[in-house]
Amino acid sequence: MRVTNSMLVSGLLRNLNNSMTRMDKLQNQMATGRSYAHISDDPAALVYSQAARNKLARLENYQRTVQTAQDWLRQSEAGIMELQTTLVNAYELAVDAASDAKNVDETSDKRKIAQVIAELRDHFVDTLNATFGDKFLYGGYNTPGDHTVNTVGEGVKAFTVMDVGGEPALFYNGFNLSIFDKMTYAEFTSDPPTGPLAAELAELRVLAADVLTFDVGTGVEMPVTMNGIELLLFPTPDPDTGEMLIRNAWNVMQELYEVTDAGRPAEDISKMILPLQGAQNHLLTKTAEIGGRVRRLELLEARYEQDAINYERMRSDAEDADMAEVIMKLKIAEAVHQSALSAGARVIQPTLMDFLR
Repeated sequence: MRVTNSMLVSGLLRNLNNSMTRMDKLQNQMATGRSYAHISDDPAALVYSQAARNKLARLENYQRTVQTAQDWLRQSEAGIMELQTTLVNAYELAVDAASDAKNVDETSDKRKIAQVIAELRDHFVDTLNATFGDKFLYGGYNTPGDHTVNTVGEGVKAFTVMDVGGEPALFYNGFNLSIFDKMTYAEFTSDPPTGPLAAELAELRVLAADVLTFDVGTGVEMPVTMNGIELLLFPTPDPDTGEMLIRNAWNVMQELYEVTDAGRPAEDISKMILPLQGAQNHLLTKTAEIGGRVRRLELLEARYEQDAINYERMRSDAEDADMAEVIMKLKIAEAVHQSALSAGARVIQPTLMDFLR
């Protein structure tokens, strides 16, 4: 077959176009830093890269959630420690009121102590109504409102003190918690609930399970605070009979206020010391539980940081171009293209007029 000049030119142009396409691909890789520009360049690498990117996006969300959960737990721990401090102060006042060494046998002196205890009791309720952001720390999913009235409904504090039959009682979101004070431990823990307060006890367990939780991992939910019911109700032996009872920490402080304000004898005030100690130990246990959650979140945070490094390496392996290799190939392609242009110029330069001369 005779090779014509037009065939030489067409072949040269086709090969030059292919050479420029290769250089264009290499130049794009060097400019973008990515090993592919289109899905068709490397479908397998694209799938691998998108999987790594999805993992990184989800991991970033979990990292933010873990940090927020740590803030909530630290705030919850601070509130519980404040409740603990309030009980410690009430305990010290009870010891003083029951002691003859500080000359507090007089009714007037005990009433002065009672006034301090009353302030501690009210501060105890205020601490239970502590908020973080737009939510109560110990009120479940109840949202703070204007708190101008002490009735059941929206915009009411999670914990309120209301009069029931002439006696003050502590309510949680409209539910009377004081009715469980001095209930036997066996009746309180019975499953299913039994006794005259069985219906109320069943409702209490539902309310106590209302705790703010965060999704801190795939299928991992963690409570970031505690329900105030958990903090208030605790088991302690009866000072007289030794029977295990359920006491309400607020009712204990209210009872301490009443016995000191009435100028009761030292032995009556001494009976309040054991429940106060039980309430302190109970809150210390809850503080340790919060600390365990914080430690678990710290471990999760460290694991997520390492996972982020691994997923970023996966994405880089799939997407990022090897710049040294790309530059080397581009230089080779440029040299080949320049040689092709030089050779092509010599091939297509002769014409018929050149031969006729």
